[in-house]
Amino acid sequence: MVASVQASTPRSSDTPRTVVSIKDLSISYAEKAALRNATLDVREHEIFGIIGPAGSGKTSFLKALNRMNLFDASMSISGSIEFLGHDIQRWRNVYALRKRMGVVFPLPVGLPLSIYENVALAPRLRGIKKKADLNVIVERCLQRAALWDEVKDRLDSLGSLLSGGQQQRLTIARALSQDPVLLMLDEFSIAVDPVTTMRIEDVLKELKQEMTIIMVTNLVQQARRLADRTAFFLNGSCVEIGETESLFNGEVQDSRTRDYIEGRFG
Repeated sequence: MVASVQASTPRSSDTPRTVVSIKDLSISYAEKAALRNATLDVREHEIFGIIGPAGSGKTSFLKALNRMNLFDASMSISGSIEFLGHDIQRWRNVYALRKRMGVVFPLPVGLPLSIYENVALAPRLRGIKKKADLNVIVERCLQRAALWDEVKDRLDSLGSLLSGGQQQRLTIARALSQDPVLLMLDEFSIAVDPVTTMRIEDVLKELKQEMTIIMVTNLVQQARRLADRTAFFLNGSCVEIGETESLFNGEVQDSRTRDYIEGRFG
């Protein structure tokens, strides 16, 4: 087992800690390349947006960070991925790594459990048994996911009976119950109505004060609203990374970035 995930290299007080460091990351499925030689870093307490058309390697990138290649024999990874200064491939206990990374997928993945137990499951698994302690965690996570007021009187109801937008917020609450350092969102609003999307966006703006967020989105204006920095992926390459407002104001290094942001393709 590697050293504690909380360890980090010394830094000056005005330099954000690097939470994720990627160097020359390449991902392929069988012999088909999904991402080639990507190098980037993600900083503490930022929302890092990733935009690009379908098939650009965005979701594969998130899978690599969470070592989901262990579930797919055809997925191979080369290059370096460090999480808080530690090579993720050196973690013998992958579950210890994943509990520091919350993941929210495009479609809500509700467990066949009550609303309460959807959120309480992860704390139970890490040894929290007292009902009073679990109650505090469940309420806090549902509050942070902007769902508490809507479900506090029916916590024993099945989570699968909630609306699509509520289920997605329940998924976020469940991810937060792991007390993650990093929250990864893959097209979280694809199946959510606009009003709920805006509510979740407001939640994310608050959550970045407590954690780091990587947000994959096909909605370029969503990246503009939320992301501190944005990476543009295209055809399996990380074309460009920059401060979000700078990119959207036309300060780009590659004309393809401008073309995508302005809707000329994708």
